[in-house]
Amino acid sequence: MNHEGDVSIEVSSRHGEVSNRMEDYARQKAGRLPRFNDQISRIEVIVDGPHEAPEVEVVCHIDNHEHVIGKDKSEHFHSALDGAVQKVERQLVKAKERLKDHRGEG
Repeated sequence: MNHEGDVSIEVSSRHGEVSNRMEDYARQKAGRLPRFNDQISRIEVIVDGPHEAPEVEVVCHIDNHEHVIGKDKSEHFHSALDGAVQKVERQLVKAKERLKDHRGEG
């Protein structure tokens, strides 16, 4: 089942409000993740303390697979989000490589 066009992206916050600009940036960055795995059904971006040294957690819900989670903390929201998304990208690529390696030579 290919979810690439209809992946829901949820942006939420703990201990503060996420501005519209921050939410748009998070949706834009998280929207790139289905390129790495077309089985992603939902992406959650959770921001803890969005304005002072935020910690960003990105959770990808994948069909028939465990969740992929990336966390990062930084002085600025953008760099924390970028770091969390990069961690998720690496995990998605690694998972895809593991699937390829288990197929027989043919």
